[in-house]
Amino acid sequence: MTQVYDVTLVLDTNAYADGDVLAVPQEIDGVFANGPRKLISVTVLDEDDVGQAFDLVFMDADGTVGTINAAVTISDADARKILGIVAVAAADFKDMINNKVATKTGIELAMAPASGQYSLWVAAVARGAGTWTAAGIRVKLGFI
Repeated sequence: MTQVYDVTLVLDTNAYADGDVLAVPQEIDGVFANGPRKLISVTVLDEDDVGQAFDLVFMDADGTVGTINAAVTISDADARKILGIVAVAAADFKDMINNKVATKTGIELAMAPASGQYSLWVAAVARGAGTWTAAGIRVKLGFI
C-alpha cells in the first residue's frame, strides 16, 4: 500500500550558509505502524521560491544533528540513527514562478524503526546559502 506523508519543515528566518542545519529532526508519527517501509519518492514545495540545494536526513529515533541555522554537529550516537539521506539539488527544482518544486523518484530507500518506535524523524541540512520563511518548505514523502 502506497502512503504519502506531508511534512512542513520548521525553519529559521535568517540567512543560512552551506552546511548549516536547515531543520532539526521533526517527528512523523505512525510511519512504521505496520512495520518497515520503503521511501520511493520525495516532492519538495519551496514556497519562498529559493530553490537552494539541501539534504533530507531520515532517522529511526529522535536525535540531534545540531542547532538550527548553525553548522552540523551530529554525534556518533545520533549518526547511528540515520536511515539514509536524500539529496535535493538546486537543479532538481522547477520554477513555477511564485514557488519552486522538486521531485525525486526511484529512491528505493528501505527503512525500519528503532525498537519500540513507530515514528520517523526527518531533518535537513542546507547545501547552499538561502533565506526562507518559518514554514517555507513543505515535503511529501511517498512510501510503500
